[in-house]
Formats: sequence, C-alpha cells, structure tokens
Amino acid sequence: MQQSPLLQRFATLSQHWPRHIRQSQFWRRRGRDSFTLLSLAIAYALITHLVLAIPIQNNTVSIWPLWFPAGFAQAALLLLGRRFWPAIALGTFALTFASDVSWQYNAIAAANNSLQIWLGTVWLEQSGCRKHLPRLRDVWLLIVLAGAFGSAVSATVGLLNLHYAFGVPWLGSERLWLEWWIGNATGILTLTPLLLMLQPRWPHWPLRQWLEGLLWLGLLLVVSWLVFISPTPLLLAYLPFPLAIWAAFRFGRASVALTVLVITSAATWGLLNGRGPFANGLGGDASFISLQAYICTFALTSLTLAAVVAEREAIAESLSQEKEKSERLLLNVLPAPVAERLKQGPATIADNFSETTVLFADIVDFTRLSERLSPTELVILLNDIFSEFDSLADCHGLEKIKTIGDAYMVVGGLPEPRPDHARAVAEMALDMQAVIAQFTDSEQQPLRLRLGMHSGPAIAGVIGRRKFIYDLWGDTVNTASRMESHGLVGAIQATHASYKHLYRDYDWQRRGLVRIKGKGYMQTYLLLGRKSLSPPPRLPKTSSLSVAP
Repeated sequence: MQQSPLLQRFATLSQHWPRHIRQSQFWRRRGRDSFTLLSLAIAYALITHLVLAIPIQNNTVSIWPLWFPAGFAQAALLLLGRRFWPAIALGTFALTFASDVSWQYNAIAAANNSLQIWLGTVWLEQSGCRKHLPRLRDVWLLIVLAGAFGSAVSATVGLLNLHYAFGVPWLGSERLWLEWWIGNATGILTLTPLLLMLQPRWPHWPLRQWLEGLLWLGLLLVVSWLVFISPTPLLLAYLPFPLAIWAAFRFGRASVALTVLVITSAATWGLLNGRGPFANGLGGDASFISLQAYICTFALTSLTLAAVVAEREAIAESLSQEKEKSERLLLNVLPAPVAERLKQGPATIADNFSETTVLFADIVDFTRLSERLSPTELVILLNDIFSEFDSLADCHGLEKIKTIGDAYMVVGGLPEPRPDHARAVAEMALDMQAVIAQFTDSEQQPLRLRLGMHSGPAIAGVIGRRKFIYDLWGDTVNTASRMESHGLVGAIQATHASYKHLYRDYDWQRRGLVRIKGKGYMQTYLLLGRKSLSPPPRLPKTSSLSVAP
C-alpha cells in the first residue's frame, strides 16, 4: 500500500533527526564556549586595568609586586580548561590596543601572557596535579611549574619585547627580569590557590566554629591594618604568621589561601602608600625586593602548612574509615562484648553460661534442591534465606553462631545472660517458619524447615588465631542438634527443659518419648504457636513412643 505524501515527508524528516540533534548540540556547546571565552577575556582585562592603576615606578618602566592577572588567568585555565587560552590574549590585546605603543608590541605582550598561563596549565596537567590542590605535592607543583617556570618564560619574553620595542638597555636588565619574574610568581602564589580551593558549598561547621571563624577573620583584618596600613604601623611583619597557623588547623586550606591574599595585598598597599615595615627607611628597589621576598616566604610557608595539615587530616579520616570497616567485619564474626575483649589482649576467651537456649534449623530436602539449581542460584537462595534469619536474630536479640551448609544455629542467653532466652528463641523459631514459607523450590513449592531447641548450660569461646570463630560447646548444643535432626518436617521440636520455660505462654503438642542417638529416650514436645483464644493447630498425631531413625 502506497504511503500518503504527509507520511513520506515525516519519514524523510525522521531520518535526519539524529543529525539535526547533533548539530544543535554542537552549536549550543560552541555558543557556551564562546560566551565563557568572552566573559573570561573581559574579567582578565578588568583585573589588569585595576592593577595597572597602582604601579611602582622603577627608573624607565612600571613594575608591580603582585601581578594578580597571572594568578586569575592560571586558576581560570586550570578550572575551565586550557582551550580558553585565547581569552587571555584577547583581554591583554584589547587593554593595550588603546595605548600609544605599536600593535606589534601589543600582540607580543598578548601572546606572552597567554603563553605563560598555557604552559603552566600544560605542565601541571602532565605532572598529574589535581586542580583543587588537595595534596602537598599539588601545591608545590603549582609553585614550581606555574609560579617559577611559567613566570620565568613570561619575564624572558617580556624583557625581549621591551628591549626591541622601547630600547631598554641590556645592562642592568637582570634586576628588571627578576622583579618581573617575582611579580608574576607572587601573583600566582597569592590568588590562584584561593580560587582553586574555594568550594561551591558552605562548610558544615557547628555554631561555635562559625563564631571562632568570625573572630579569626576580624583579627586578620585588624592585624593587616595595624602592621601594614596604619599611619603608625607596628613594624612586626611576622605577626600574621600565627593567624595562618590558626587557619590551617581550624578552618581548612581555603582560609589559609585567604590569609595569604589578605596579608600580601595589605603589605603591597602599605608599600605603595609609603607605610609598613617594607617602606621604613628603604629605597625603591630595596623595598620592592624586600616586599616580594616576604610575600614568597609567607605564601610558601602558609600554603605548605595548610597542605600538610590537610593531608594529615585526610590520612586520619582514611584510618578512621578503615578502622570502622575492620570493626564492622569483626562484629560480623564476633559478638560486640567478645570483640572488645579480644582487642584488649590475646588471652583465651572462654565463658560458662548456666542458662541458654540453642536452636538449630535445617532446610528440608535441600540436597535434592541443590541438584536442580546452578551454583550461583544456590548461593543466592541461601544468602536470601539466611539474611532474613540474621535480621530475625537481630530483632529478637539473639546471637547467630554459624551456618553449616543449609543448617542455621542461633542461641539465646549469651554473650550477655538474659532471663527470657527461651522465649526469644521460641519467637524466632515461629518467625522463621513464616519467613521460609515465602521461598519456593524449583517446582514452586514452599520450602520447609525442621527445627529443634533445647535449654541448658553451655560453654562459649573464640577458637583459632586465623579465621577464628565464636563457637558453642556442651551437651545443650548436642541435644538441640538432635532435636532438629530427629524432628518432624515443618515442626519445632523442643525438649522438656525448653518446655518448662514456655508452657504457660505457648501452645504445645506432646510428641512423647523419642529415642535420640547418644541420649536414649527423651520426652519431646512440638511448639505450635503463641497461646490465643482459638484452638491451636494440631500436627499429625504421634504415638506416645516414637523411635527416630
């Protein structure tokens, strides 16, 4: 049957949808990148303009002790990706285009600024530096590769550009190169770490720590003003160091980076206005070098301390997590009181309990069922069943001892004695019957249990040094095991000792004398359920004398 023209047109368009979708995604991505690049270029130009407004005059050219544009650009490329390096060149060229110098000088300056940041980003990425500087290694990679090497490239190319554009003499240019290099390096040291370490969310501190943080911030601003900006400064350049130490131990790496930025900015501002310890009795170049040496020392010391403290806290947190894992694994093997005793010393752990109730449970016809299931299906089924039993043991406050194949062993009354041990085991046995009915065999028939319980004294302890277990011994254990193995399918068989603890609150059916292997004839009872107004269900009638196979 021929399709209508409208359906044919729809089929033709639908074939091209994936290509149209890919093209639209491509252009949206290109649009976002273009907007980011333009925004980065504008931000870089604005920061550069603000820094250029406050130069220190050095003979023939203007120099700056803190070149913040380098720090901003380095952080931007590390966070956004080095493909945005043209934004640095565009921002530099747009800012210098209106000046009186030649366009060749402007182009070389733009290329130089972007080259420094691009090289620093490449070197850091190739060396495995993490962009948020979580390790001491990352901090020092930033200092050496971006701060030292990248700034050296910028100082070298910039000095060559000044020589050929303005005829700056080679003689004495080593001082200009050094000041250029340190200016870029200090800009990266002071601003880049703060931008990289800032987190998008506020820290989850208690109120007391927030108040302490406000006190620290207030002292930081006051000390910065008193030491570097005040008309009568204290001339104590070392005074901010305790604030950096305080921040490192109490508030994290970002607060230390903020301390470095505030202190170095205040020190630079004070020097520009002829105040502070670096302007007191020193000449222009000497003041400049002294300030930059102080900035480098303060930044290196503070950031290194912050990284060391952060790594120490990370190691402590990792050790704490590993300890918690070990604790959980140990508690999966041993009861909590026994685990505590085992951790205190290697002494043998063995305890005698005068009143306990032991319960054994076995899945009926499990051997036949295992022949019909794959190994994976078998393990999954057993895991599901025993996981439910584990939950019941936790709910009733009982201690799981072990599983052997399809058998499950649990005990009440240890490691902490309790008067209602028999009642708790009886409740779990009834709940286990309800749980096992939810599982079916390969023929979709409900699985059934054979359960046995007995009350009496027992000995418990830890066996072994490797792959140790918490185990139980004594006649009570053997008798409870015989109650299960000599019991009836779907029934809970108990001895007279357990019956005496529970006959008032539960319905029972007397089974009679049963010959138990190794024990002779024993009076046994079948637990039917909790007592109620309605008559209890009756199991198949048994004779007064039963002989177990």
